[in-house]
Amino acid sequence: MLNNIRICMLAPEFLPVWGGVGSYTVELVRHLSEEAEIHVVTPFRKSLGQYKISSHEYDLTKYFREKIYIHFLGTASDTFFYNAIFQYIVAKFVPRLVKEENIDVIHSHTAHMPDIILQFRNIKPPILTTIHTTIKGQREGTKESRMSFRDLELSEKLTFLMYPALRTVETIYFIKDRYYVTVSNWMKKKLLNYYPKLKRKKIYVIHNAVDVNLFRPSSIPLYMKKAEGKYTILFTGRMISAKGIDTLIKSIPIVLREKRDVIFLFVGPGNPYPYIKKLKSMNVPNSCYKFLGYMKYREDLAKLYAIADVYVAPTYYENLPIRVLEAMSSETPPVASNVCAIPEAIKNFYNGILISPGNHKALADAILYLLQNPEERKRMGKNARLTIEKYFNWNVATQRYIRLYRAIIDDNRS
Repeated sequence: MLNNIRICMLAPEFLPVWGGVGSYTVELVRHLSEEAEIHVVTPFRKSLGQYKISSHEYDLTKYFREKIYIHFLGTASDTFFYNAIFQYIVAKFVPRLVKEENIDVIHSHTAHMPDIILQFRNIKPPILTTIHTTIKGQREGTKESRMSFRDLELSEKLTFLMYPALRTVETIYFIKDRYYVTVSNWMKKKLLNYYPKLKRKKIYVIHNAVDVNLFRPSSIPLYMKKAEGKYTILFTGRMISAKGIDTLIKSIPIVLREKRDVIFLFVGPGNPYPYIKKLKSMNVPNSCYKFLGYMKYREDLAKLYAIADVYVAPTYYENLPIRVLEAMSSETPPVASNVCAIPEAIKNFYNGILISPGNHKALADAILYLLQNPEERKRMGKNARLTIEKYFNWNVATQRYIRLYRAIIDDNRS
């Protein structure tokens, strides 16, 4: 049993969740807490950009079990600069936590690298890093979007401006001795290409996962959804260019020419105004789209996934998006770009549809195909749910992490 193992989870993204790494960390902690003692080290978030949502608004007893201890260090209100301060605080606080709580493993995450300074301290526990993305990959995804610099989200602008320094820091980070796990086979291959020295290290693969009990099909039968109003096309995620929002915007007039009874819902933090401006310039009626902003509670997000008819993820770069897996778990068939690790989850016309990134015509055609063929939509949705239950649910991922923690501890003791 893992009952006596103590894990220090470094969580630059936690509650409120504002990105895929945050979703991953919260769910990993929730599921590991059944068998391990977890000490979460995270900044206290005063607000989430324009959204006046802070960490203290969450009932932590609702999310986590008794063996969770959350240590708030410093404060954060942005999604970029705060991380440098957090890295410094981690280096000062965690060595003391390690001694006081007899920590066995320190678990970190990239591309945040919260332990970049800590790794130079003389600490006893091994460090395991989950590699979600890389600085180089994020920059490539932003470039692929071809959006003007002016319309980029702040963190994207800063990544561009500070890229040489950030890439150097990332290279130094991967040189240090540690254990690695990544969330897709695709990312493992990319890492070995970007950083050849990693070939001397063991990189484990544990895929992203979903809470299948929360993200589940709606009780509303498929044939009744239309009776409630319009067909619903759902996008979730931060309002950043790398997620291909511009491709979705360009596809909307094509879809509406064929079907007027459709509404496009955009859910996620960030600045929607560049996209709203583009929709208005194309004369898309206000009644055909809504930007709902940040959704505080995952239960509300789960309801949206379940009632949506089609989920879209026309991303340029994103590894294996948790948001796509959440839609699949909800029996909502996804239309997603055939990039990165997405094909590890979506098999074309089996449990979703794959398109070329940036191809708004192909995106519109795929959406229309699913709307005009309800039986195909139902079949793909059911296959999507089965795929998640078998390969991408947290019951599977947690057991793999349990075995990995054991192996790391044993290896470090030998």
